[in-house]
Amino acid sequence: MMVRNAVVLVAIVAVVAPDDAHGQCFVMVDSTGGVARQVDVGRGFVRWFQSDGIWAHCRGEDTRWQSDSAAWYQDFNRFDMVGDVDFRDASVHLTADRASYFTRDERLEAYGNARLVNLRTGSVLRGPNLTYRRRVPGVRDTTEWFASGRPTIEYRSADDSVGAEPYIIIADRVSMRGESAAYAWGRVTIDRSDFAAEADSATLDTDVGAGTLIGHARIAGGDSSGYTLAGRVIEYRLTGRKPSWVQAEGLANATSDEWRILGDTIQFDLVNDRVERGNAWGDSTRPRAVSISHSITADSLAIYAPGQHLSEMWGFGSARATSRVDSMDTETDWLAGDTVVARFDTTAVGRTTLSWLEAHGSAQARYRIYPADAPAGMPDISYSRGARILVRFEADQVKRVHVAGQTDGVYLQAPRGRRQ
Repeated sequence: MMVRNAVVLVAIVAVVAPDDAHGQCFVMVDSTGGVARQVDVGRGFVRWFQSDGIWAHCRGEDTRWQSDSAAWYQDFNRFDMVGDVDFRDASVHLTADRASYFTRDERLEAYGNARLVNLRTGSVLRGPNLTYRRRVPGVRDTTEWFASGRPTIEYRSADDSVGAEPYIIIADRVSMRGESAAYAWGRVTIDRSDFAAEADSATLDTDVGAGTLIGHARIAGGDSSGYTLAGRVIEYRLTGRKPSWVQAEGLANATSDEWRILGDTIQFDLVNDRVERGNAWGDSTRPRAVSISHSITADSLAIYAPGQHLSEMWGFGSARATSRVDSMDTETDWLAGDTVVARFDTTAVGRTTLSWLEAHGSAQARYRIYPADAPAGMPDISYSRGARILVRFEADQVKRVHVAGQTDGVYLQAPRGRRQ
């Protein structure tokens, strides 16, 4: 009975899948269980049904599948598999509760606990449903996957070492083309121990080494990195599968443990998952860097932070830096010029402190100075102008102001006690 069932099925498939069918699957049944039933549906077409197990393959290919039961619809060129479906070809291994294989366009649709493994890269897709389009000469030149219902992808590259950590991609809908390109739409998250991202939609291509996050985009380093970057659109590049460059556009903002940076566009170079340097610029949102006690605003900003320890910040074009003695201070000191440069030191406990500020070109400064003999809460006021102004700090307070090149200014001394 098993042999008779197999012969019937092969005869049916041969009607729609001849030897010259552009490399499409010519179904061969290896064995079956139970009894097969055939129904003539007219116009020269039949339908065939089989229960109690079926094992089949594509003739001349390393493509095999099995299921608890099956049905062949000759009029639709569709082969249905129901119950414990297990499908494998040269590219993937797929399991599901049920699946339909459309032989004309080499498309497999799986439903219920669908799981697809890329046998070359080790990437895994899990979800309630998925569509797998096979790479077949004359039909398509690369594999394609698509899934909806908020599936999960464990995304790996063929170049990954054994045991390498995957990117975990979750979205309302996901698609993959070939072995490197992934696309996602709807509440997208991409996570790894050294990387976290979210957006309305996203792309990632490890062969090209680049990705894009679109709509409410946000990217962050691992827990120890302490940086986040957000904007309407974020583009990023990968080196050795690690982010090496990121850029946010549209209401961009970046945060670290101690600073927040705003601008139309912000970009960072990353080394070992940490910010090394960056820039910010824009028209609708003038770039600004803000900490608890300092801020710098300019037409554009340049940030230098080796190992993510801020060492210098440059403001170019109508630059202005402000300082507060403490967070409760309602009055700010300021330094302005065509260019403003801030340099920072890192304390033994890892805290970043401002060591000095410098302004070039039409420089101006207004600072409060607290001499030892000044009355409490009544500092001296220094207002200066010059070609170049240098302000030195100690313990976040002004220590000295040096003005050079066509200087002028005013020094207002707070009243001292009456002399005896």
